[in-house]
This record gives sequence, C-alpha cells and structure tokens, in this order.
Amino acid sequence: MISVGPAEAQAASKPDKIVAADLLTVKEPGSQAESRLRVIRLTTQSGATGYGDYLDFGLPTENEAETLARLVNRYAAQDYKQNIFLTDPSMRAVGSGHTVLGQTANDVLSAQTPYWPGRALYHREGFGRMWQGPGKSALIIALQTALLALAEETGPCQVRLCPSITIDREEDGKRRLCTPEEMQQRVASLKEAGFTAVRLELAGALDDEMKARGECAPYRYPQEVLGQIDKLVVASKKAAGMEMDLVVAAAMNLSTDGMTYLALRCERNGVTLLENPMALRHLIEQGHARKEFTQPLGFGGDYHAIEDFAQGIKQQIGTVLTPDAGRIGGVTMLARAADLAKDAKLKVAPVVQGGPLSLLAVARSLTGRGEVLWVTSPYQDVWLKEDGVLKHPLKMANGALATESCEIDETKFQVKRIAQAETKKNE
Repeated sequence: MISVGPAEAQAASKPDKIVAADLLTVKEPGSQAESRLRVIRLTTQSGATGYGDYLDFGLPTENEAETLARLVNRYAAQDYKQNIFLTDPSMRAVGSGHTVLGQTANDVLSAQTPYWPGRALYHREGFGRMWQGPGKSALIIALQTALLALAEETGPCQVRLCPSITIDREEDGKRRLCTPEEMQQRVASLKEAGFTAVRLELAGALDDEMKARGECAPYRYPQEVLGQIDKLVVASKKAAGMEMDLVVAAAMNLSTDGMTYLALRCERNGVTLLENPMALRHLIEQGHARKEFTQPLGFGGDYHAIEDFAQGIKQQIGTVLTPDAGRIGGVTMLARAADLAKDAKLKVAPVVQGGPLSLLAVARSLTGRGEVLWVTSPYQDVWLKEDGVLKHPLKMANGALATESCEIDETKFQVKRIAQAETKKNE
C-alpha cells in the first residue's frame, strides 16, 4: 500500500480531498467477465465515493496495486480538482511534453525522454512497463470514471452497443480457434439478447499460429489461415443476418498485402467494418493500399493523439475512427475525436477496455452525437443479466444502452486498500 505524500497532506482541510483508494474484486465470480472485473473506489475527506472499473490484463497483483496507488497519488498532487479531465484537453496516457492526469510526464517519470511534438510516447523507463501491452490503457478510463462520479457527472447514456468477442477460446491452458458452430451460437445468443452489432477480434490463437509458422508481424495470412477466418466470419454472418452489423477487428498487425487480402474476403462476406488492420507507423502505406478495395475500414486502435487521427483522415486510410478510450486520453479526447469525424463527414466507434462503469462514462460523453456508430467493449451481455455484480443490470432498448447510472453490489466484492492519506507526524 502506498500513502499519499506530504504535498497531498496539505490539502487535508479540503472536503474534496481523496483520502483513500481501494481495489475491489469479485468474491465468487460466476463468469470470466466477473473474474476479470476490477473496481476502483475513491473516498474523499467528506465521505463521498466514486467508482470506476477495468478488466484484469495480466499484471501481477503487487504491481497492479502499486500502479493504481501511484495513479491516485499523481492525481492528488493536482489539488483534487475533480473536473481535471473535463478541462485538460492535453491529457494523455503517457507522453513527453503532455500531461498525465494533470501532471507533466517528465515530472512523473523522472526520466529524460525525447520530445516528439504532437504525439504521446510509450516509455521504457519509469511508468513505461505499466502501460505497455493490451488493456493497461483501461486504468486511465477507470480512474477517470471514478473522478467523474465524484464530480457528480450525470445524464443519459443512450448510445448503440457493440459487444466484442474473440474468435478463439482457451482449453487446458492453450488457445484454439472456435469452430464455426461455436461462433454461430455466440453471435445468435447476442442477437437474442437484443444487440444489433457484434465485433469479432482476430487475435490470440491466430497470432500463435503465425508465430508457430515462423512469421512475425506485420503478417500476410496464408490462404489456409484466411480460409479458417472465412469460415468463422461466414458462420457469424449467418447468425447475425440482416439485423446485425458484423465487425471484424484485426490487431494492427497486418502488412499491406495482408490487409488487402483480408479486406477482399470481408467485402465478399458482407462484413460491415474491418477495424485496425495496420499499425499507426504504417499509416501512409495503409492510405495507398486501401485504394485496392472498397471494404470500409476503421482505424486508430493504437493512436495516442488527436493529431494521428487528423493524419489518418488526411491520408484517407479509413471511414470510421475507432479510438481506444484509454489510449486517446479519456472522454474529453474522445469528444475531440468525434468532432474530427463529424467535420470530415466520417463516423466514430470507440472501444472501451473496461466494465459497466467505464462503459457508461464513455456512453454518456457521446450520447446524442450522430457521428457515433456504437461503443464497443467486452462482456456487454454479462452486464445485462440479473443476479450479477450490479445492483440493477444495465438496460438496453433497440440495441442501444438505456441506463443513466449503475451501482455495484459491494456485498459481492472483497476490498483491498491500495492508497490512503498520510497522517501528520512531524509538524
């Protein structure tokens, strides 16, 4: 456990001062979603509480608690301004010359890093190891969600939902591709639950297979692998029918040829959108290669700055912006990305790597915007079910979220203190 430092203790007379941060995990998880769910609880001097959530991404328990505690401390150093995310347009996950929860990255990292104007950088020093890898950007959204709750940000959360599912599953510690029948059943279940869009993630087992073949990214899937993807996409489309949009999400790991071949297959199979085929560093190449097909593309899953999206729009690399809510820097930056999409007459479909609380925070920030196709996150169907970890499950109408707020059932969680204010000692 890390204590809030002396600088933070000076704010003891402030009712908005955060005096404690806790990490909550589900005592008896009934699903993979519940076993991965992590909830952050912030408590202020006045006794007010704010909650945010994210999904476990494989960080060792001791590092997880330390990471969250240091995040809270960094925020506390900013004098506990609860609206910091709403007023700080330059916030980034990490980045030299940018702010991190209101504090400059160099101050936080205590490291000299090259300055690259207009773009946040990943670091190997300091906090770098905590941010690298999938899922870690969700920590930003989790903390932001808790702070917005403390600021009593309320309002409607009416936005179309798009659950994200993987095309593989784990058995005996190994990943394998799902069968067409399994994919058809999963999509049919989501359709029955009322969803009007579904996103298939191409990762995991596919990546394992390519590495086993001696390949390294960026990939061009061989015909055999494309055939396997084809079968799963066709089965999913069959279950989805005309009532559901089908999205295929690559892992930003394809070459220009790899993107072209996959896009042509998706086009033939009636896929609504192919997301994130290539990485940011191949932005220019993607702009040239996409002229070879008409399949709509989504881009931006690994982008950290609005300037990157502006370049993507300029190079005409896709028609839908798909920012990761944490990587881009939270709800303020999502709104700016949506503004870019609107000005360019494009669409936006953000991804949230979190649970129901984070999903609602992002949905609230984008409600009423015509350029928003949907909000994507994992396990959306789980949060709609009764007898879960929410006091009242999320509600959905015509495929869109229809819930203004949600509250976790704390009796189903175990609590661990990860940070608290220091008591005055030598004064």
